[in-house]
Amino acid sequence: MKNISLLTTKYPVDPTSPWLTNELALAMRDSGHNVTVVALSWMPDDPENGVAMESGIKVVRVRLPSFFYKRMRIVTGLKILLFPLIARFYIKKHVKVCDLLVANTPCVTILGLTRFFRRRYGAKSFLVCWDFFPFYLKDLGLVSNKFSFEVLRVIERTMYKSFDKIGCMTNRNIDFLQQNYDFSSLAKVCKLPIWATIKSAPMISKADIRTKFGLPQDKVLAVFGGAMSIVQDLRNLLILAEHSKELNVTFVLIGSGTERNDLIAQVRERSIDNIIFLDAIPRFEYEKLLQACDIGLIFLSHKLTVPSFPSKSLDYFKLSLPILAGLDAFTDFGGILLNEAKAGYFAQADNTVALKKLLGELVNDGDLRKRLGENGRVFYEAEFDVEDAKEAIISVVN
Repeated sequence: MKNISLLTTKYPVDPTSPWLTNELALAMRDSGHNVTVVALSWMPDDPENGVAMESGIKVVRVRLPSFFYKRMRIVTGLKILLFPLIARFYIKKHVKVCDLLVANTPCVTILGLTRFFRRRYGAKSFLVCWDFFPFYLKDLGLVSNKFSFEVLRVIERTMYKSFDKIGCMTNRNIDFLQQNYDFSSLAKVCKLPIWATIKSAPMISKADIRTKFGLPQDKVLAVFGGAMSIVQDLRNLLILAEHSKELNVTFVLIGSGTERNDLIAQVRERSIDNIIFLDAIPRFEYEKLLQACDIGLIFLSHKLTVPSFPSKSLDYFKLSLPILAGLDAFTDFGGILLNEAKAGYFAQADNTVALKKLLGELVNDGDLRKRLGENGRVFYEAEFDVEDAKEAIISVVN
């Protein structure tokens, strides 16, 4: 048995809507390890301070005073500096022993905590690398000052080098890490795909689910589920819908996010009548709703220069939904989707002509959708089992 601390800024409370971190912690618990989660409440609506047993796992939640959640650059800077220092107090109080620290990006939220765990507990450390934060900010125009960008990059590079092992989602992520962070130690880096607890798809009545959510019975439903932010740049999805009115398809957008209200306003102003917005719903309901749809949509801003692997693809793979993806030019997800999973199609997110052609093929061919969806399910079971991720991470201390 190992004593494992999971340090993260996202650990949902609701057991019916687990995220990647919940699934990893549960898998480690089920293997007999002693798991403590330290969840830093980074966002304004994250939980308050507290310590509780959640699904048999000790969860220590750390939150700053409300002042630090104001959207001001100087306040955010203070938050970055103070959060890890205040977290140390809670960690000292509630974590008595630790063999392995597991954390995930962005590292800017956990400055110095790797070394703290090493000095205090003699812990080994594993970083799950899901993004390259400064480059995302730069691509999206949120950091335009070269000095600020370089400061953030140096901070991240320093934190990366403080970990014993780093897991990246894809081979192109590994290449990006080496090329942009002066990271030459290949022995410290491994491929670690995102993961899921492999389960069967729920049994549903498609017609009943569509009726429940007010969705048309006679249309092919193309669904986008998840965050609606500048990272996705769903304006490209709106353009695709606008140019696809002659196809027998309705677009269903589920979720919340900073751009949602603006997207709804644009749909009304431009009279795009083949889009339906639905609010975020509990995960067990969300999966049933996805299953009542026909095509899973993924969109990433075409401005991104950082390779990524969209986590929502796992839901589509699990539920045998063929995928249509509008992507940036740098991710290798499209190649994986087309050539390895054989579970869908992709084009650059701002290439409406190409996306519409691919959408038309999917809308007009039910057998094609079924075949691609079945391929996705096979790929899901073979590549994304949380048990494999757990073993790769724990191998650092074995």
